[in-house]
Amino acid sequence: MGSIETIAPRPEELTARPGVLLRQRPFLVLWLVQTLSQTSQNAVNFALLVLVQGVIERAGSALPANTAVGLAVLSFSVPAVLVSPLSGVAADRFDRRTLLIVTNLLRALAVVGLLFVEARWSPLAALSVIYLLAFASGTVGQFFGPALWSLLPSVVPAGQLVRANALFNLTFTVSQLAGFAVVGPLVIKLVGVRAVLAATILFFVLSAVLSVALPRTHGHKVSRAIGFRALLAGVRRDMEEGVRLSAGRRLLRKAIAYLAVATATYLVIAALGPGYVTRVLGLAKEDIAYLVIPAGLGVVLGTLVVDAVTRRVSAERTADLALLIGGLLLAALAVVPDLFPEKAMALAAAIVLAALLGLADGLVRAPAQALLQSEAPEYARGRVLAVFFTVSNSVAFLPVFGAGALADLFGITAVLLGTGMVLMIAALWQLILGAQRA
Repeated sequence: MGSIETIAPRPEELTARPGVLLRQRPFLVLWLVQTLSQTSQNAVNFALLVLVQGVIERAGSALPANTAVGLAVLSFSVPAVLVSPLSGVAADRFDRRTLLIVTNLLRALAVVGLLFVEARWSPLAALSVIYLLAFASGTVGQFFGPALWSLLPSVVPAGQLVRANALFNLTFTVSQLAGFAVVGPLVIKLVGVRAVLAATILFFVLSAVLSVALPRTHGHKVSRAIGFRALLAGVRRDMEEGVRLSAGRRLLRKAIAYLAVATATYLVIAALGPGYVTRVLGLAKEDIAYLVIPAGLGVVLGTLVVDAVTRRVSAERTADLALLIGGLLLAALAVVPDLFPEKAMALAAAIVLAALLGLADGLVRAPAQALLQSEAPEYARGRVLAVFFTVSNSVAFLPVFGAGALADLFGITAVLLGTGMVLMIAALWQLILGAQRA
């Protein structure tokens, strides 16, 4: 399959508005499945933290609170590293529509289990069940992602893959905000955690029902007579083939690396954001909204313009330039206090830079994902995406645990400046290589 730059759009698609995708019934259904499922999963993850906090409060000082909450986070995040390679094999071996149906129903079942956790249980028993169900839900959820993203190119009209990825990225970001910032803190306060959990069950089931309307895909046929050892050997071969394909094709390597870098950079900013607002800008921690909202608006703007940009510059070069600009913006964010000693001017500059960073993030992710999907052979698309998920999730642990420690040693602005420099060097190197190949 050719690269995304070689996909020739029909003339009427060159002037199509972003809303044209949502008028395509298969794409609309897949987008609704993504929206409902991911918003529900993020709401469930927040509800898990509330449930654990409730158990801790009932137990008094008998339990270490930070450790208990940390274990809750690990229980639904660790499967992302452990199960991702196998999930790609499943996405290629089985009908992806069926995987979407089954994963949504199983996650609904896991949430049903959470509703049976009673306050009268002992703290250890309650936490054990919560962790187990969170781990099960997180494990099942890992099979949802590769199936969803592998199915996307099958429901997108020719020439619209970059735009489709931009819209999916925007929806993913909004679902995180809705699940953690709206449904979690606000709705749980209004109606209670059990009512929110019950609503997520309905949304998961609705997602499963909607998935029935999606087109079938034809995975590898698995013989019922195959032995267990032969099955394991076949799964291992499939996983190894996914790794070989990902490592053997330049654009696949580059797309995976760019997406992993974008994820890691986002997490670095998320980890350092509160400290940047309080210690660098001298504001209250609640004022982080001054940066989060412009960044979100920047992502929206990136969604609107990325298709037009990639048609003129190419998807690969768009990602290169956006990564370079993102590095420059991070470096600029680090020197804001030096350039603008007055607090009001420093805040205004940080707001502008946050918006531009959101725009740059969108201009890296959507083209890189489109390259990943178009360069991966259809029969192995799930495994290639699983390699990306594995790399991205593994890399994600580094900024989560390392950014704060480095900031304590060298300062927040030094870490931001260093991260920006790394991004700029990587992007310049890719631009030079691209010029040599031209």
